[in-house]
Amino acid sequence: MPTAPPPPSWRCYGWGLLSTLCWGLSFVWVRIALEGLTPCGLVWMRLSIGAAILYGLLAASRRALLPARGDRLLCALLGLLVSAHLLIQSAAMELTTAIRAGWIVAFIPVVVALGAGVFQRERMSQGGWLGVAISTAGVLLLTSFRPAELAQAGSGDLLVFASCFTWAAYTLISVAVIRRSGALAVTAFAMALAVLPAAAAALATGTWHAPPTLRTFASLLLLGVLANGVGFWAFARSIQVLGAQRTSALQYVQPFVTLAGSALLLCEPFTASALLGGGLVLLGVWRVQRARIRGA
Repeated sequence: MPTAPPPPSWRCYGWGLLSTLCWGLSFVWVRIALEGLTPCGLVWMRLSIGAAILYGLLAASRRALLPARGDRLLCALLGLLVSAHLLIQSAAMELTTAIRAGWIVAFIPVVVALGAGVFQRERMSQGGWLGVAISTAGVLLLTSFRPAELAQAGSGDLLVFASCFTWAAYTLISVAVIRRSGALAVTAFAMALAVLPAAAAALATGTWHAPPTLRTFASLLLLGVLANGVGFWAFARSIQVLGAQRTSALQYVQPFVTLAGSALLLCEPFTASALLGGGLVLLGVWRVQRARIRGA
């Protein structure tokens, strides 16, 4: 009889948690970087830094610099998704707070589960649908209350919500490609291609809207090196072993990382509605994941 594959080691979950840590703080860094950069300027610059970091790692490891020929078209699609995803989120962060964005992106595992149901024909149980409803109610609660000083927060929240779908698409498409061509080669190639549409958008809108400061440059470097370089690679490593569902479930942690970073660096307002709405999102995500594991 064939033996079952060994369970994933704790290191696989560590890769996923590392990406969650980097991306939880990325909302804070984006808010700071946008003090001097335009959204399009920020995205093409952070993507360029991230791609340089990833290709440096590839060269140091003496691995193939490109994914398998048959995977390159899908990698190009991944690059377009990454570029669109980051452009949407950067535009959103001009309108809403890092804390609200952190809670909303916790909805991503629900979108991944729904996408798996549609494209991979995985049936959702009644318990899973209950989780979807709870998480959706949490997002609606989050977006229905907005600070008086952020009149356009609702528009920003909707953009963050839209980015949940671009990231779910990236996650589901990347699994098979990463397992065939390797996490580092796929991520580096996709990120390098993602620079092109972002740079084209920056040509139309400009890169800077205010004189650069040390604070702006520091945030840009953190986004390029940690969020785009380390974060994307760690996420791909986790996807390679754990798959889309278990890796996405680690989004539980991200809102709390964003909350801590925002409290320390941005002093953003934290409201009871944000706590309640965010709690409902996490409760719904937990219910979806539990239903998927138990089939209940």
